[in-house]
Amino acid sequence: MSKRILIILIALLVCTLAEARKVSGRVHCSGDALSGVIVTDGTNFTTTRRNGKFKLQLAEDAKFVWVVTPSGYTADFSSGAPRFYHCAGDGNSFDFDLIRTLDTMDYTLFSVSDPQFKNEQQFAQFCAEPLEDLIENARKYGAVSNTVGIALGDVCWDNLALLEPYKQAIAGTGIPFYAVIGNHDHNQNKSGDDATREDFEDAFGPVNFAFFLGKDLVIGLDNIIYEGNKKYQEGYTDREFAFLKGLLAYIPAETHLYIAQHSPLYFWKQEKYVVRGSELLELLDGYRVDFLSGHHHTQNNLTYSENIREHTAPSICGTWWDTEYCPDGTPRGYQIFSSTDGDFRWFTHPIDYPDDFQYEIIPLGASRWNPDAVVANVWDYDEDWTVEWYQDGVPKGPMEQVMDASPTFIKQIEAAFGDREIPEYKQPSLNNHYFAARPDSTAKGIEIVIKGRNGEVWKEKVDLSE
Repeated sequence: MSKRILIILIALLVCTLAEARKVSGRVHCSGDALSGVIVTDGTNFTTTRRNGKFKLQLAEDAKFVWVVTPSGYTADFSSGAPRFYHCAGDGNSFDFDLIRTLDTMDYTLFSVSDPQFKNEQQFAQFCAEPLEDLIENARKYGAVSNTVGIALGDVCWDNLALLEPYKQAIAGTGIPFYAVIGNHDHNQNKSGDDATREDFEDAFGPVNFAFFLGKDLVIGLDNIIYEGNKKYQEGYTDREFAFLKGLLAYIPAETHLYIAQHSPLYFWKQEKYVVRGSELLELLDGYRVDFLSGHHHTQNNLTYSENIREHTAPSICGTWWDTEYCPDGTPRGYQIFSSTDGDFRWFTHPIDYPDDFQYEIIPLGASRWNPDAVVANVWDYDEDWTVEWYQDGVPKGPMEQVMDASPTFIKQIEAAFGDREIPEYKQPSLNNHYFAARPDSTAKGIEIVIKGRNGEVWKEKVDLSE
């Protein structure tokens, strides 16, 4: 009899524990129920019913319960970070009261890489022209479209005490501003990927998340595998794959996806993927995807397949706040993606120049790497651009794509350091968004014609007679 009672008690205990891991809640907008909203703990997923209510089985290691905010809604973002989540330990019932956005499917997305301030002085630099520019553009675009920002990691430079001041500052944009985690956003004094991201989670919530924007879906992913003491790998763990697989089960294959992450998926100079990078591309096969990344403080556009591209944004801090140009010769700034009446576009917005400043012409003899050429630095170049030239009125065809660096950046970084040695990571970074025209010795002049992906045309004449 005692054995039978013991079995019954164990069974009851198991049932009780299982029941304790079930949570419920409601998603609504000022009391009006929202149905079909995705709710998750990062591992398990469900959707709300017609009355806005949901039930969710929590994973044992769940830290948060959060929603994928539907198109037309956002979570409260007055703190400087959208509060689309609740801590899993706060109870067994969770209420999500969302905010209505503009009644349009048009949107604008600011892709901002590496603010990376390490002290109060650099934070003050961020709060000057860069933040003022973000606030101005948030007002401009936010008046006509649902406008959102996302910081692509390295919000700070190991100084986690600056995360809260950053949130207070970015709240001034008046738009939802999300953040993904970068290597410098981990606590270097702790060990292990879980423990080292706790400070960032306290400030921003789950490191893997998603929200709808117009008809598209923006996904934020943690792709820094952090060991501790500044040791890390770029790549993805089982946690990211579990989140993506669970999420995509609810997403139609025709949905356009953005995946915002800190590190690029592929290191083109080293010709290698990050950890499990190729596996991620296999998972995304069939979707139209635009990866948004930073980390390198340089700009590049890569095409992985007909439907999958990556946009590595220039850092908003330039060269770690020492110069206004990045080491590859891209002006500091950020990328702006938009959808207007279904027309999808993007461009690089320079903070210190007008939006049509999309290239730099390097005169003959001014390049250290191509001294016999007139070089065009076209930082947002991809296969949808053309860069051609004419010599004395005669068409010469496409300019030669070369590796080069910007004399403007070199001048700025040398001025910043003076007689001091320039660290290796702040040295000029050769990039392939340069194009060379090598004129004949008798040429009197050339004309460079640059055509952008959105139909823009720029023409530059270079006099060689002097």
